[in-house]
Amino acid sequence: MVKRLVFDPANAQLVPSPGLKTAPVLDLMCSHFVLTLVARQGPKFNVRRDLNSLLAMAGRHLVWPQPVLLRLREFLTRRCKDNEFWRGHSALGTTEFLERHGVWRGPYEEGTLFFYLDEYAKDQPKDLLSALAVTGEWLTHALKKQSTLVEKNIDALSGLLQLNKAERALLLYGTLARYQRDLRTILVEVKVNNAPEAYAAIAEVAGVSPSEVGEALRAGSRLERIGLVENLISEHNITDLADLMKVSEKLPPVLMREYRDQSELMAVFTRPATKSALALNDFTYVLDDAQVLVSLLRNAVARKEPGVNVLLYGPPGTGKTELARVVAQAAGLDLFEVEYADRDGNSLSGRDRYRSLQIAQVFLKGSVQAALLFDEVEDVFPPI
Repeated sequence: MVKRLVFDPANAQLVPSPGLKTAPVLDLMCSHFVLTLVARQGPKFNVRRDLNSLLAMAGRHLVWPQPVLLRLREFLTRRCKDNEFWRGHSALGTTEFLERHGVWRGPYEEGTLFFYLDEYAKDQPKDLLSALAVTGEWLTHALKKQSTLVEKNIDALSGLLQLNKAERALLLYGTLARYQRDLRTILVEVKVNNAPEAYAAIAEVAGVSPSEVGEALRAGSRLERIGLVENLISEHNITDLADLMKVSEKLPPVLMREYRDQSELMAVFTRPATKSALALNDFTYVLDDAQVLVSLLRNAVARKEPGVNVLLYGPPGTGKTELARVVAQAAGLDLFEVEYADRDGNSLSGRDRYRSLQIAQVFLKGSVQAALLFDEVEDVFPPI
């Protein structure tokens, strides 16, 4: 019979680093992600070579098994015998010792144990691997109790856009890499021989198939079409895991805001149009054309057509936007607008407006009563 190791933080002899229990959840998620990757790599991870880059991310979040910490302290007692930074350390209790010498301040702070960890790892690599594994398990347990704003927003966005598990995971990991530069640096150092190997590494962490990761990141994928990922590189040019972290730089700020409901999140990309106080009879000079448009839209809804496009053109200030609102209302449609400014009132670029258009179309495709207004389209598609 195969015995299964069950991790129980309540009963384990573990010593968390100072401040770990109050650390920002996003920081813990970054450390958990990279530690999970390391655990999945197994013998491919070279603790002697790659320890310092890993500690830059996860050093402040380490959880120490008591036996490992005791052996490390014995090593430090010998190694730092005449070092004034370490005077009296052997007489300290475990908590006091970590508060004095176990706080991450970078790899070159002589008064911290991290200054000596790469040296210790040369003799006791299994101890360091044990600490990393235990930390990853501790974070797995701790993060189950917490849900971040980013995760809630990804869940909401996934529901609206019908994203699958692989697409959701890539949005999360890419956002974490944008949030924490050290994480991206580590991912650059995780080299792969080819794209399938990279897909497999991410897939194992996400609990999906490599083919699903590859499909989500291929050129022309759903994530790329709606602008959530960008600057995808050819499969033949993928050399490390950072090559897969391609979420749009505009996405993390969206995911890190708080929204009252899904409609408010959706309004980042498209929002209900302002109701018009006018009616068709206020446009007598184009009344026949307006009535044709109303019939066209009503018939399209009745026949459940996938989409009807109407182009209104003319000089600025002639009432095109207001006419579009009136026609939509007369046809009994819910009119939405593609955003032209961000929440601070700053004008969006043509590229950002096109991204909003793509996302809005995905949002609204399930609604038979929806119409979408894309005003000032020439800003995105200038005349030839």
